[in-house]
Amino acid sequence: MKVGVNMSNEELVNKKFEKNNYITTNDLINMGITKTSITKLLEEGVLKKVGHGIYMKPDILEDEYYLIQLRYPKTVFSYNTAFHILNMTNFTPPIIDITSIRGRAVVGNYNVHYVTEDKYDLGIITIESPFGNPIKVYNAERSICDMLKSDYEFDLELQNRILNNYFRSENKNIKLLEEYAKKLKVYDKVSTIIMLMMKW
Repeated sequence: MKVGVNMSNEELVNKKFEKNNYITTNDLINMGITKTSITKLLEEGVLKKVGHGIYMKPDILEDEYYLIQLRYPKTVFSYNTAFHILNMTNFTPPIIDITSIRGRAVVGNYNVHYVTEDKYDLGIITIESPFGNPIKVYNAERSICDMLKSDYEFDLELQNRILNNYFRSENKNIKLLEEYAKKLKVYDKVSTIIMLMMKW
């Protein structure tokens, strides 16, 4: 590693932190920092451990959304959490909703939804978390289809608020909503809602 060959481990870490407040064990090892040196950096307060093989800059607040996706790269924020992140509701879910591919275990106090691989990618977008880190979330159209497929997870008032916000939005994409509805087998529900809402 030519760049930073004369830099101390602390300087190397701080240089990395200029681009991202989080770092993994693999990142550190690729920078030439040994596991023994990682332990020393933790003791000196240069690093703060926030998960298995995941560290962060010690003087910032933890970004829970970003940390979840560092731990479980195949997770996507969905359902109530997606609506909250997308500012489609002011309801803050007490438990974070995430979706992952069936067969990939996710451990933690989360509301986990599993889908087949062919439905996993549908509607994934990358946006900034409240802390400015990139996170994956399902877009409004996919989230509405998920809501209608599992409407027992949403009270009627919340559903109506979300739908009203969506259909009033300039960013709505009705064609995309219909396309997703067909693939997720909620087309009858969606077409009825579109017919009712577009009359207003």
